[in-house]
Amino acid sequence: MKMILNERQHAEEALEYGKMDKKPTKTLVCIAKYEFEQGYTPAEVQQMLDGFMSRNYADYNAVQWDAYLTRVVNQTVNWIKKRKEEHKSTMIEIENIPVTVTELQKIKELRSIRLEKLAFVILVYSKINNLIHETKAYWINNDLKEIYSDCEMAVSKKDQGLLIYKLIQEGYLKESKRVDSTNVQVLFASEGDTIAFYVKRFDDFVLEYLRWKGANIKNCTVCGRNIHARSNRMKYCKKCKKEKRN
Repeated sequence: MKMILNERQHAEEALEYGKMDKKPTKTLVCIAKYEFEQGYTPAEVQQMLDGFMSRNYADYNAVQWDAYLTRVVNQTVNWIKKRKEEHKSTMIEIENIPVTVTELQKIKELRSIRLEKLAFVILVYSKINNLIHETKAYWINNDLKEIYSDCEMAVSKKDQGLLIYKLIQEGYLKESKRVDSTNVQVLFASEGDTIAFYVKRFDDFVLEYLRWKGANIKNCTVCGRNIHARSNRMKYCKKCKKEKRN
């Protein structure tokens, strides 16, 4: 998942250890929100972002980045203003997503692993969006490429839309009434029922559904990441296995 779901933690780790997302903008926005929360002015926040980039971004050029940092600061100011007007939190802090037994049973009824994985991932996305926007609407407007990446399925662009349409036909999703909108609403969410598990890691989280179905899903003994184990001897994810070899 490309979204940063705990902006406070991300900002603190960035400032302390120099960690940065593949897209620097995401990290800069988290830091800006964090520093504004501490009471700093826009000018001070921009200076802090400049210092952070100078320390942690290779070949950083302050002159070339100046306008870019200004834009990040201004956009963050507008975000905070809007969220405060709506009486919503200014930083996104999502620790986990609960998934209920009823939701899982409903997904299982699709009897198609491709549709099941897609329905599960879309359900998790809708709950994340609920927490971000502080609603109970279960709408998603995320990029399909990102969604299918989290499904861990190679699907053509044509089939991406067809699978979504199949879930609409089956009554799992509802499409937007707006002609120019690709948004869909999840109709099978059931928050009030018994919780089967919490999604706590958002890399390879679709494997949590396969674990629930009985697949041999383990956790990497180094980083804790989910791995689809082909044998009981598997201990590491691909990344940690490569690092161990090196």
